[in-house]
Amino acid sequence: MKLCRLNHVGIPFLGALALLAGCQQAPDNGNATAATPVASPTATGVRALPEAEQLKLAFRTAYGADGAAQVREDDAGVINVKPGQLLWIGETAVLLSPGANEADCHACSGALAIAYLKPEGEGFAVTGKWPTLVRGSGWGAEPEWRVANEFTDNPAIYVESGWSGQGYSCGGASITELKPDGPVQSERVWLSASNEGAVDETTGKTFGGEPLSNLEGKIVDVVKGKSFAVQASGTATFVERYEYRDGKFVPLQKESRLSC
Repeated sequence: MKLCRLNHVGIPFLGALALLAGCQQAPDNGNATAATPVASPTATGVRALPEAEQLKLAFRTAYGADGAAQVREDDAGVINVKPGQLLWIGETAVLLSPGANEADCHACSGALAIAYLKPEGEGFAVTGKWPTLVRGSGWGAEPEWRVANEFTDNPAIYVESGWSGQGYSCGGASITELKPDGPVQSERVWLSASNEGAVDETTGKTFGGEPLSNLEGKIVDVVKGKSFAVQASGTATFVERYEYRDGKFVPLQKESRLSC
């Protein structure tokens, strides 16, 4: 640091102050070091690939083919799956592959195949498969699905599906949480019920004597990871509730008035 020596003789007071200010210099920062920016972690291995390449590689690893494959499980028949979406839950990759059933019968449903994979070298290794856990409606169609983040702490697969026959119909939803160690499906959430097609126009009742019932439900009051309700309207108005217990949603009512 440079120091100035002032001779006060003959220098007015204000002038001396100005001279003193001019002599001030910044402290010597010769020992100071500039802050070093913290580098962001660089993705390596399979995570360094573009998303489209990750999806392609994950599907090939899970099903041994590119673009399309067939899966079978229990009574589901043959499902023709294709690459859908790849999600990362921590260090676990979750592959979602929608597919239609090879059969198109009324009771034949498509599915959303789920596979869990982990990075291994420059690729993936499969850690688990659930080919038909998530199913759709009948006639062989693949499910109408979406990834939902409003219900659970982990991403979940939300699918609505229904059934109809002999004038009766009903519908509901499945919520399948993609937990790090595997998917967990909650109990079915009932959303609609109707006997309109079975009601005789003359009597206004079904063959069994039931009056017209036409109900539509809507999921409301969602508290993430805790609860939600189904508000029903139509020929009756009521609320049914579901709570998150032991890792999945369960109904609080013994039997849903919206079920088949």
